[in-house]
Amino acid sequence: MSFAEASAYLEELGVDAMKSASPSLHRIEALCDALDHPERRVRAIHVTGTNGKTSTARLAASLLSATGLTVGTYTSPHLQRITERIARGGEPLGDDEFGDVFAHVRPYLDAVEARLGERLTFFEVLTGMFFLWAADAPVDAVVVEVGLGGRWDATNVVHGDVAVVTNVGLDHTALLGDARETIAKEKAGIVKPSSYVVTAERTPAILDVVEEQAAGVGARVAAVGRDFDVLDNRTAVGGRYLSVRTSARSYHELYVPLHGRHQGVNAATALEAVTAFLPARELDDDVVLEGLARTDVPGRLETIPGDGATETSVVLDVAHNPDGMSALVASLVEAFAFERVVFVAGILADKDHRGMLAEMARVPCALVATQARSMRSVDPDELRAAAADAGIECDVVPDVGAALAAARARAGLDDLVCVTGSHYVVGEARTSLLGPR
Repeated sequence: MSFAEASAYLEELGVDAMKSASPSLHRIEALCDALDHPERRVRAIHVTGTNGKTSTARLAASLLSATGLTVGTYTSPHLQRITERIARGGEPLGDDEFGDVFAHVRPYLDAVEARLGERLTFFEVLTGMFFLWAADAPVDAVVVEVGLGGRWDATNVVHGDVAVVTNVGLDHTALLGDARETIAKEKAGIVKPSSYVVTAERTPAILDVVEEQAAGVGARVAAVGRDFDVLDNRTAVGGRYLSVRTSARSYHELYVPLHGRHQGVNAATALEAVTAFLPARELDDDVVLEGLARTDVPGRLETIPGDGATETSVVLDVAHNPDGMSALVASLVEAFAFERVVFVAGILADKDHRGMLAEMARVPCALVATQARSMRSVDPDELRAAAADAGIECDVVPDVGAALAAARARAGLDDLVCVTGSHYVVGEARTSLLGPR
């Protein structure tokens, strides 16, 4: 079966449709059972959290790869191509291999759906594909990012030796609840018996929720500031210099090619997770240096330089909730020199767009409101009205590529253009800037 046939099948299922499916694991469990449980044949680090999941997953995978292991990574959503979601050694599957995996899974999908009398969702199909691919490849280890929440997420069929909860904020409140403690319970639902839990959450009440969930299944919790920590976290050219203390030892003068203070915390979290995942092996300085330095996370404060004469640089960042936007704005101030920021933003309909705009307004800025082609977005005219309430001057250009061009035309050479608001808008902008992946 070709890649085109596989992607057409998945596109027909629709990314948005899975949010309306009943919260249950019975569909993915039925598929895994039909596939003879590939999820039980892989050792896993399982990553959830409101923000920083993908960065932490990619950092952990890069560290594992630096030890000589063959590592599979499952992340979501993708920016430009669906194949980005399944990676070997940091590289997305090729089209032919992706099509072959789907062809292997397809007859089992048909049988399971006939037996259940309902269709599997887009994310459930991809999750089944990933576990089957990882078991058959085979890979030595996998790093699996939760799609949404934790307890009822399709990835929760895997038994993670290490469970990571990066942090807990207010996002997807219609599905997960409108209190951080409630959301924390959902995310901590990925913790399995006798596993090791790593969290960068510092709020005592939220940490208590994670600790309680872990205690209930005999899992141990390592918390930032207590069991591991970031000792030094400085800006560097193209990234950050770090010193990190894990539960095993300390590391100094590390370099990670990612902007933003929060990426230092993500790196420490990933390093603690890998330390726990490989308990019999001390991670040498050279391994950690290589693993962190080779990490690539597109769309996270990713900088596309201008020509220095007529075009300003463009920063791409997938911040899509107020906490993420707060981190983005702080990182822009820390890492870049600018007179103002011209934001290009499109925000999905279920997000707190007013909270995100309030964070943007912390810096001198203007906004070009846009929307992704394929997802339910806040109407750009509604964004313009909300921007006016926040004191932000705003233009509306619905097409992302045209919005980016308008922002660059509006920006002076001392300004910065930043595309943000959703993975889908950033993905379209990245294609416009760099071409198809």
